[in-house]
Amino acid sequence: MPRTPHLAALGIAMLSLVLLAACGGSSESPSTPVASPTAGGGASSRTPGAGTVSVLGLWGDAELASFNAMMRQWGGTVDFTGTRSLTSILTTRVEGGNPPDVAIPAEIGLFRRFAHEGKVRPLSSCPGLEEKIRANYPQAFLDLGTVDGTLYGFFMKADTKATIFYNPRFFQQHNLQPLTAESTFDDLIVLSDAIKATGTAPWSIGQEAGDGSGFPGSDTIQQILLNQEGVAAYDGVVDGSVPFTDPKMEDAWEKFGRIALGDGYTSQGSASAINALNFEDSSRLPFEDPPQAAMVHLGGFASGFIRDAFPQAKAGTDFDFMPWPGGQVTGSANIVYAFNTSPAVCSFLDYLASADAQGIWVKRGGFTSLNTQVSLDAYPDAVAKKVAQQLLDAKTFRFDLDDAIGGALQQAEFGGVTQYLADPSQLDAILAAIEAARSH
Repeated sequence: MPRTPHLAALGIAMLSLVLLAACGGSSESPSTPVASPTAGGGASSRTPGAGTVSVLGLWGDAELASFNAMMRQWGGTVDFTGTRSLTSILTTRVEGGNPPDVAIPAEIGLFRRFAHEGKVRPLSSCPGLEEKIRANYPQAFLDLGTVDGTLYGFFMKADTKATIFYNPRFFQQHNLQPLTAESTFDDLIVLSDAIKATGTAPWSIGQEAGDGSGFPGSDTIQQILLNQEGVAAYDGVVDGSVPFTDPKMEDAWEKFGRIALGDGYTSQGSASAINALNFEDSSRLPFEDPPQAAMVHLGGFASGFIRDAFPQAKAGTDFDFMPWPGGQVTGSANIVYAFNTSPAVCSFLDYLASADAQGIWVKRGGFTSLNTQVSLDAYPDAVAKKVAQQLLDAKTFRFDLDDAIGGALQQAEFGGVTQYLADPSQLDAILAAIEAARSH
């Protein structure tokens, strides 16, 4: 996974397969032309016959169907190729002089590299586009789309990992108050102890995810690191200036251990059970009758698992989430950028960035828009609306740390999580082994 030294702190490598699956990611799909109706197909603010645009992205299956539904309202034709191997394919095509018109990956390491090399076109190359993006997107994401002072890309789809799902009825029954973004990690421990005193385990935790086993723990560790130590430490771990062996990182792992290994803190009851439990299954335990736990820390995508397991559950009433204490957000996002700015490409970008276009996918579900003009009322339920609000309000957003480091280092971190849970006394050796994988 290509890295850009020192700039990688803001980027992520391609999302791992398990995370793609967890977030409804793509399967390999061939090129899929999507033509918008030119008559009788509903109103469109674009000019019919705008042309054909080739797009390389991640989406397949349900996500691709929603993307297609959105693009039918545009006035041109989209030649879309969805692939899980986007990073390698995009690199090969750009280096071979045959880039797609538009790329929509879930990483910005390559984006920043291509922008530095002059291969990506500034949004200002399309008349009025940059002004629309600046007026309608949060500053945290404008900053991530900017390279050397020039805005080259915008983010159209995102998810958050700063979400602790909990059972509101259980909290009400025991007079417990969910945390806020202003809360601290110590507040989280106090809440956990209060829940434990009720006789119910505070946490449900599962680490099993095939080749990605350990990623849920890494998500918790990155949230702790960002909120406890700030962006300098977080970015430093990504670019290598702060090694995994740094005391700041060690402290984040130990705080994760306080949650996962605290006496009576998990419904799983042991490290071996935590490592054996599938992460999707862990999301269900707080919402059983009676609940087997009170909380689970997983990304916003977990709301889909909960709805699937409990179809009658009402979002905001039967399940909800509280922000990770500290309010700083990690997560994932799809960035849109172009390698040429022909009239067709500019028309496509203008439409794709619009609230009208993104609102179509929002209403279908499984999509969080970063366009501030998309009405929160368009989201299908209260939790989806709350996820969108968290991302729009985030003053600090960083991509998943494990995806940012990628490759062998990512796999070493995942494996380190399960090893640490099995034997926390080996933390120093585990962190040293993870850091040693950075050079591979």
